[in-house]
Amino acid sequence: MDRLDKHFRRLTRDVFQRYGFAYGEVLSQWPAIVGEELGRLSVPERIRWPRAGAAAGDGAKRGGTMVLRVAEGRAIEFQHLVPRIIERINAFYGYQAVTAVKILQGTVAPPPRVVQKPPEIADEALGQRVEAIEDEHLRAALLRLGTAVSQRGAASSTGIPS
Repeated sequence: MDRLDKHFRRLTRDVFQRYGFAYGEVLSQWPAIVGEELGRLSVPERIRWPRAGAAAGDGAKRGGTMVLRVAEGRAIEFQHLVPRIIERINAFYGYQAVTAVKILQGTVAPPPRVVQKPPEIADEALGQRVEAIEDEHLRAALLRLGTAVSQRGAASSTGIPS
């Protein structure tokens, strides 16, 4: 899975950059960035970056404008949430990447539902360690992490690159 993900990112990088997305993850992580409900009702279309000559007069780099398609009848609601959306996008990027949001109304296809099945436990000791954790999501995340780490360690000890 890691290999496929790495190749997918390399192959799609140019397409995402053409639409202003420095990282394709903003598209795949959109519901996590803005929240599940807003993520179902909107989709980022592109980020328009200011031209080099249009930068702020003090030489500081300005952020871009995210073009956001929202479900019909929800534009006013999203307009009120723009400061929160900008804050969350910038927290995702780790810097002031977006300074404005342009909202377009239109049809927003529902995101595909991803059903996460519990990971197979390769190491019984790992399962016993996390068994006492009450939070189901935390327990599943720790199992995925532990399984990935143990698989990566097994692959590196056999000389198979990961």
